[in-house]
Amino acid sequence: MKTQFVLSLVLGVLISASSAHEHGMRKRHRLNDPAKRIYIEQNSIAPQNLYTRTNSSSSSSSNLTSTSLPKAPSSEVTTISKPIPKPLDLSISPSNLSGGCLTYLTSLLSSEDLQDCLPLALLLTTSSAYSSLLSSSIQSGNYTKINNLISYTSSSAREKCDEYFTSIQSSLSSNKNCGTDLSNKNQVVKDTDIAIGNYQLIKEASKLTDKETGVYCYIESMAATRPDDAYLWSLPSGIPLPSKSIPTCSSCSKSLLNTYMSFIPDTSTLNSTIVKSAITRVNDACGQGFVNLSAIAVSGTSSSSMIKSIPPYKSYALSGVILSIFRLMFM
Repeated sequence: MKTQFVLSLVLGVLISASSAHEHGMRKRHRLNDPAKRIYIEQNSIAPQNLYTRTNSSSSSSSNLTSTSLPKAPSSEVTTISKPIPKPLDLSISPSNLSGGCLTYLTSLLSSEDLQDCLPLALLLTTSSAYSSLLSSSIQSGNYTKINNLISYTSSSAREKCDEYFTSIQSSLSSNKNCGTDLSNKNQVVKDTDIAIGNYQLIKEASKLTDKETGVYCYIESMAATRPDDAYLWSLPSGIPLPSKSIPTCSSCSKSLLNTYMSFIPDTSTLNSTIVKSAITRVNDACGQGFVNLSAIAVSGTSSSSMIKSIPPYKSYALSGVILSIFRLMFM
């Protein structure tokens, strides 16, 4: 039940909200349908220190299966095995981008700087290769490669990348590059802009570990039998929690939402209304003050208008986790 349920989440969110981009995203969804895809990992994987969870507790993500999850590496990973997932690997096309934007993104994706500063935020939302890797990990229960990828993309050696992505976000919105596409609400460019704007946030969030187990919070949420904690990872993309979802009162939920809160003042791409709504629901379940809301300033986009602008059945969300549950609830 877990495999069927969770695998249905992995790639559903790769469908855009714009009609011009919708066909391409539906094609992507079909190409990455876990039921039709066989992913074979070619690289040997070195054994890692594993934490075996046989039951859940209130202090960590609940409803995890009896599976061995790798602990976060004790030292930062400096190299990762190939193939390395690439962002925007199915989204760059003359049919859905202006000439200037196509040229800019093509050049960006081939640059050594982007490859050196591999952005997890952009992989989570735009990479079919990463979606395949996540699907394979869920099916096999082997999260070693994702574990190494998180350590690699969040390492202190990439502090220089913070300024790099700030400059990229500025140049992306230039009219000679993708500014017109962004003004026209092109979904590829919107997703790219949001992911780049959330670079530092996702880098910090991905480093969070369960203090009890030593496992990355992201990996625990992906390995859980229920998707409630995984939904929290879609919030930076502007996807609200499904109405019937209540994340666990875990240390990971608390740390993740507190991280979002701390980034709201300086992260224009993070919708504070959606984050605040999720925190309010978690606090209702876990106790007022479980996550501190005092520092959150509501953004200009109202919750109702944001939800209307991103219909659940067309959402294109962070971390490849959401759409199928929306379908179950709303369609």
